[in-house]
Parts: sequence; structure tokens; C-alpha cells
Amino acid sequence: MTPAARVKSAIDILEALMPSAKPADRFLNEWARSNRYAGSKDRHAIFELVYAVLRRRAEFAFATGSEGGQDDARSLVLGALKLEDAHTLEQVEALFAGGKYSAAALSEDERGAFSRGVSQDTAPEWVRGNFPQWLEGALRESLPDLLGEMRALSVRAPLDLRVNRLKATREQALAALAEENITACASPLSPDGIRVTGRARITGAAAFTRGLVEVQDEGSQLAALMVCAQPGSQVVDLCAGGGGKSLAIAAVMQNRGQIHAFDAIAGRLKAMPERMQRAGAHNVQIAGNPEPALAALKGRAHRVVLDVPCSGTGAWRRNPDAKWRLTPEALARHMAAQDSVLRQGAELVAPGGRLIYITCSLLQCENADRVAAFLAQDNRFNILPAAAVWAEGVGTQLPDFIAPDAPHVILTPARSGTDGFFVCVMERRA
Repeated sequence: MTPAARVKSAIDILEALMPSAKPADRFLNEWARSNRYAGSKDRHAIFELVYAVLRRRAEFAFATGSEGGQDDARSLVLGALKLEDAHTLEQVEALFAGGKYSAAALSEDERGAFSRGVSQDTAPEWVRGNFPQWLEGALRESLPDLLGEMRALSVRAPLDLRVNRLKATREQALAALAEENITACASPLSPDGIRVTGRARITGAAAFTRGLVEVQDEGSQLAALMVCAQPGSQVVDLCAGGGGKSLAIAAVMQNRGQIHAFDAIAGRLKAMPERMQRAGAHNVQIAGNPEPALAALKGRAHRVVLDVPCSGTGAWRRNPDAKWRLTPEALARHMAAQDSVLRQGAELVAPGGRLIYITCSLLQCENADRVAAFLAQDNRFNILPAAAVWAEGVGTQLPDFIAPDAPHVILTPARSGTDGFFVCVMERRA
């Protein structure tokens, strides 16, 4: 494909993707399967441009010359070529040449907008931070360094792996990756974490297919460690999703005890048996009929993990399209679901057991506010200090970016280099 054809394809993809509810990664995978003529280098270039627009959509719209900006796919790609790739007008005109395999030629208005000097320093903070304008108040309330965090969320996330303790040590996993010329190093916070530093197709690597490693963000690994699961105990993962945290907890438990994995959307658990087999995890039970299983577990679980549905604001590095789809109505639904899951999970906890509330959100209204609302209604629980939970589960002192007396752990891309996570551990009184 020519560079002009790649630009046209990116515009066509964005025109179809932006109004769609389908996640960008799934949409792009389907596009690749339906457009076999696009080679690997073509797909890489096209997808890079698409993701650049999704990450910096507000900035690229502003680059068209007005505060509101132009938010159509064509204008956004022009903004990307201007700000991300530093193209000149002449270079852009060559890419927008018209004809079957390139986008239509630039209009006079588009030439003027592209050539006009627009200082990003004068842009509103929601533009410079690339987040929805309506969410500014909630984000500002939640993040002391709002712009720094939003800019950290607008760059590509690293590829993190979790070493599977059931099959390897971190040193053994690193050695196995090195044998396949995959450059990686120990991640800074998780004792099981590996950060891939070069380009690699991990799912095809022997270290992955043999179950030595799983793909998992370091923040998610830390959240699983703070469950502080013990071998032989009963653990409920009430919102298990794809099962990443269940598998991490199974490794910590050394395959002893039971992990009961549930999810309100059963299809999310579909890939879990294959993942369990690859990992050698034998102590995870997936309930085909959750109601009787949950009834039998009432008041018996030593740990109840609530990785609740949320806005996903902490994962915008990986899912930049999600931030533009989030609405006030959707956020309100998430908060209602979080309250409901907290009440449901609390009934499963045994006296002396723990309720672990986790989100991949940066919003206080989904995090500390939800915990406070729950505790105001249920006086059986009290919060365990973050420092004690971290020391027990992670095995190190609390990092400097978390206050020593903090009641919960907040991880953010700018401070911890991980996806955004909130973890609060509550203990039920005996």
C-alpha cells in the first residue's frame, strides 16, 4: 500500500469505529481479517495512526483551529499528521491526492486550518489532557496532578507479564524469554512482574505457551497480591472477567484451597479453562449455575475479590477509545453496580475474612466514595491499612508515592507506571 492509501484506510476505519460501541482492538482485528491485501507493515502504520487519533483526539481536533475543533475522522487525521508526525502542508497534500486509493483532495478550508498556527498552550486543560470535557470536575477532584496523569494516559502502555509461580521463578522466565531473543527486565513493583522492553509477539513465545508467563499489567498483578490469599483458603472472585486475577491468586495459593470464579456475563469466562490448563492451575472452579454456588458460599469465604465493573479510566492507555464513549449515564450505572456488588460480596465473607474492592478507575466517585457509602450501611467491616496489606501481600514496604497512613492503594500511570487501580481491603469483624 502507498502512504496515501494507508491514510485513507485510517480515515475509513475511524469513520466506522468512532460511532461504534465495539472496542477498537476487536474492530481492528476484524478489519485486518477482512482486508488481507494489507500487509503487516501496512496494518502497523494504519493502526498506529488510528490509535494516535484515539489517544489524542481532543488535541487533534483543536489543531483544526477552534476550541471545539473538528471531530470528524478526516479532520482528526489531519490533526495527527500535523501534531504527531509534523508533516508539512505539501506532504499532506501528497497524501490527500484524490482518486481511488487516496483520500479526497484538501479543500481551501482544510488547507487554511492545517496551516494556521494554533498554540496548544492556550487550549483548555481537557484538550491538552485529551479527556472528555464533561468529566473534568470528577477527574480534578480525584487527581492532584490532573494534566500529568492525563498525559501519561495518552501514551502507549508497556507490555507487562506475570510470572506463573506454579511453573517458574522470575529468573527462569527471564532466561526463557532471552532464549527467544525477547528483551525484558524485572518490573519495579511486582515481585512476579516482567516488563518487555522490545517488540515481541508474546502469545507465540514458548514461555507463554508453556504457561511460564501470562500477560498482565503490573498494577493488576499488585491488586491480586493484595488479596493476600493463603494456601488452603476459600476465595471468591465475584467479577472474574477473563480470569487474570483468579490465575494470579491460584499461583499464590500454590494450587491449594479453592477459588470460585463468577461473572455476571458468563461469556467473559469462556477462555478461562484453556488459560487454567496452560497455567497448571487446578484449584479454580467456574460455576455454570452461579446462584446455588453463591448461596452455598454465604458467610464462608476467607477472601472475596470484587474487581467491579467501572469506567475504566485507569486503563485509557490500553483502551483510548473507551474514554470518548463514556457518558454521565454510563458512569452512574457503574456506580450503582458497584454498590450492588459490594452488598452482594459482603454476604459471602466469613467472620475474620476480607472483602477486597478493586477498580481500574481513577475517579474518587467510583473508589473511596463507594467504600464510604458501603461502610455507612454495613458496620461489620473495617478498612485495613494499606501499608500492612502491601507488606503482607507484595512483601515490600509501601512505595513512596502512597502515604504511609493511607487507607487504600491508588496506582496511576504517572506515579507508579502502571494502569490506574484502586484497591481497598476490608476485614469482617469476627
